[in-house]
Amino acid sequence: MDLKQNLAKKTFLITGAANGLGRALAQQLHSQQHQLILLDNDIKALNKLYDELDADGWHNVFLFPMNLAGSAQAEFEQLAEGLAGFEALDGLFLNAAILPALTPIEHFDPLQWYEVMQTNLNANFHLIQTCLPKLKAGSTQDQAWLVTISDQAVQNNQPYYGAYAVAKAGLEQLTRLVVAENPTLKGVIARFPALGSHFRSKLYPGENPCQNEPLETAAERLLNACFNQQTHDDIQVLLKDV
Repeated sequence: MDLKQNLAKKTFLITGAANGLGRALAQQLHSQQHQLILLDNDIKALNKLYDELDADGWHNVFLFPMNLAGSAQAEFEQLAEGLAGFEALDGLFLNAAILPALTPIEHFDPLQWYEVMQTNLNANFHLIQTCLPKLKAGSTQDQAWLVTISDQAVQNNQPYYGAYAVAKAGLEQLTRLVVAENPTLKGVIARFPALGSHFRSKLYPGENPCQNEPLETAAERLLNACFNQQTHDDIQVLLKDV
């Protein structure tokens, strides 16, 4: 992917940044020397990624360890305080999510339901509220992005995806509402097919990961949609004239 036409350096916040698609996004954005705020609850993996990126000597990576499943209002207030040191945000990638074992609704554990809804939907509501002032500041010169990583399970109405599918559907609608209410924001909803990730391998241990799209390719397509408004069948760009 050639993003060199976008020479202005931007600031992006990525959730679930330590592994999987979030990590691939961080690596590709870092390769263009954009400033990154990386949020994850896997502190060991987050520090490992930081060391890898910081080795380039650009010192443009900032970490915010946070467990979205157990996050309280005080943690989002701390995040707001941390964001005060940045002039603006040019993009928020809502990538972090949990997906428990596939279970019919009849047998879905209620406590697990609330945990999934908290991580995949409620925490994202708080993240959006926290980041909106900085996103709106970032949109004064160009449209800032609100990027939601969804799933084809929402569109295909796949059974047994339970709270995960419900939360992702709610997050898509939340994204549309925020973009409708803030015309200077550009919304991007990505409903990726199966990706070759550890996350996927845990859910389908018998599946050959080589048959799925590599994380790097998915990240490249998503960033093309964001930077260049390049549409894909599984990536929807919500863009308004400003």
